[in-house]
Amino acid sequence: MDFTEKQVLGRTGVMVSRLGLAGGYGIPASGVERAFHEYGINYFYWSTPRKAGMRDGLRNLVRGNRGEMVIVLQTYDRFGITIRRSVTSGLRALGIDYVDAILLGWHNRRPFRKIIDEALKLKEQGLVRFMAMSGHKRRFFGDIARTNDPPIDIFMLRYNAAHTGAEEDIFLHLPTENRPGVTVYTATRWGKLLNPKKMPPGEQPLNAADCYRFVLSNPHVDLCMMGPRNEQEMLEGLKALKQGPLADAEMARIRQIGKYVHG
Repeated sequence: MDFTEKQVLGRTGVMVSRLGLAGGYGIPASGVERAFHEYGINYFYWSTPRKAGMRDGLRNLVRGNRGEMVIVLQTYDRFGITIRRSVTSGLRALGIDYVDAILLGWHNRRPFRKIIDEALKLKEQGLVRFMAMSGHKRRFFGDIARTNDPPIDIFMLRYNAAHTGAEEDIFLHLPTENRPGVTVYTATRWGKLLNPKKMPPGEQPLNAADCYRFVLSNPHVDLCMMGPRNEQEMLEGLKALKQGPLADAEMARIRQIGKYVHG
């Protein structure tokens, strides 16, 4: 397993970098462009609120590179009323004709049918290629994995060393063929896995690269999201790509730390 090589994002067939970049925490445009050109990062999540750093970086990158990029827009629409406006405003802001995925944000139960219908219409019209969904209720995503209802192309799941329940509740239920793409967020457990005060006695805290390597070492995970506030944080996380999968001893240590932090 080589984290520097791109991975197929489930049934989308799209090739993605093993780390993705989220724009909601303040990464500047220069960081967005550097991630693409120097490290091969091609999965970009323009979350809510839509920060200017990601917008400007993507606008610069799409000129000549659009076919190599995977751009995801998020909506928190709960009634199917603002999805179209959210997508079309994003397209105008970035100067592009389509987005690769519309992410239906934070759904812990089945969305209203109108939300799904509106997203499917956008797919039919070529404005959106795929439908993604995030949420915290693992068993709900396990149900989707088994039934493909609603027809979600990309899962965005909480999974980290302190929250490993997805291994039982979701990953075991993924079909062997035509499965959705699996992306992961909160790899650092909102920074708690990096906090010296949260560690077991005598243990050094993890760093961001450790957390990303833990996630990506699971064969069911296609991509792990980074949410850096600046370029330095981004570069620290990107070390995971060259360091590669965790050795058995490293995995055991990180799991023990995760259990302690969770407890």
